[in-house]
Amino acid sequence: MVRLCGMLLGALVICTVLVGIQSRTTEQRDEFAAFLPAVSSNALESNDVAGDEPPPHTEYAKMARYLVHKAEWVSMGSLSTVDAIKGYPMVNVIAVADSARGEKSTGTLYFYLTMLDYTAQDLSKDNRLTVLLSMDQDLYCSKLGVDPMEPTCARIMISGRAVKLEDGNEEFNFGKDAMFSRHPAAQKWLSTHNFFLCKLEITQIAVLDWYGGPHYVTVDEYMKADPDAQAVTLKMAQPEIEREDDGRTITLKIKKDSTVRHIHLEV
Repeated sequence: MVRLCGMLLGALVICTVLVGIQSRTTEQRDEFAAFLPAVSSNALESNDVAGDEPPPHTEYAKMARYLVHKAEWVSMGSLSTVDAIKGYPMVNVIAVADSARGEKSTGTLYFYLTMLDYTAQDLSKDNRLTVLLSMDQDLYCSKLGVDPMEPTCARIMISGRAVKLEDGNEEFNFGKDAMFSRHPAAQKWLSTHNFFLCKLEITQIAVLDWYGGPHYVTVDEYMKADPDAQAVTLKMAQPEIEREDDGRTITLKIKKDSTVRHIHLEV
């Protein structure tokens, strides 16, 4: 009888503890509800760019624009202001958007920051930063069996300065709409933790998408590139090509010893 009472008492204690844990977990979820993913019909849609295939690796500016437009987040590096590591590089994951989902690329990265987070604290003292974007963000490389560290898995490093945007102008509204479209949860961030909208003012762009080291793209080249364009120049001398056109199909026959290395078609 004593043993039975002991077992019942033990079961009662366990139930009490479990109820307490569940209650505390619910309270924590409510407290951090702003950071939970919002349910959205487009949450799993990709941000297609020109048929969702990357440009040739020799088109560095277009590759940079392609990766920026595809990106949902970046690894953002800043100079730490934390006493123990002051001046050390620090990195964080920051949600970004260069346009609303499904819209044309702009090349400008917009993002939200809050002074509760160390990245904003760092940038408030020194607004220089570098962001890293990888083609494997959506596992594109991994699905092809290419290691993310291989140069053929394209990555770009963009350095510049964070600029806070003031409410009430056209660019602010564009950036806000872009972020809300790509990141519906961002609407909750504003009301709970005083997030503010920023953009990346670019200073330098480094592109590594093939063997041989990075290539540097100027801001002008970058902004002029169009990742949505399908057209590329067809480089060949007329004697090296035969063209047949039956009204439905165009056949190009290139000589075996031709110097042609790139063919780009506009459809």
